[in-house]
Amino acid sequence: MLSNRMTLEQAEYLLEHFPPHRWYKKSLYWVLQQELNVKNIPNNPLNERLLESLKTGGFISPFLCMDSWYPICGSQRLRAGLEMSEEMQKTIILDICKLDTSVWLPLYFWSDKDQGHQASQIFIQMLEKVFKTLYMKPADHKGVSMLLFEEEGDNLHWEHRDGPKVSDNQ
Repeated sequence: MLSNRMTLEQAEYLLEHFPPHRWYKKSLYWVLQQELNVKNIPNNPLNERLLESLKTGGFISPFLCMDSWYPICGSQRLRAGLEMSEEMQKTIILDICKLDTSVWLPLYFWSDKDQGHQASQIFIQMLEKVFKTLYMKPADHKGVSMLLFEEEGDNLHWEHRDGPKVSDNQ
């Protein structure tokens, strides 16, 4: 079960404590060309139903990105965008909330490296939770719940989470 939303009141309160950020409008093509996205997004699994939704209904929800333009919220949508033609990528304009700095970086200097890594991941997931509660549309243009797309994506094989995919022949 997904626990990636909170009450609107909680999210609005936490927005007062959100790290410094700025809003941008960038083409899908431009975002896909950023260094960490070129390196990492192709490794994400493709959610084909999400791709079809984006092709017919567009990118209706904003992205939350790290200071490097790597998505905290939106990696599945970027992966789907890779399947679109370059011409289409250049015409699609995304709304992006980009953090000004990597505010979680000090956590990596914690004496217990595993705890520091875990704390940074929790912090980033909390930013995602606040952002999704406030800004993500509840459904696509056909009324399909965005939570369903997230659940489908979470159930795909993510190599960085699940390890190398084992072929059926082994």
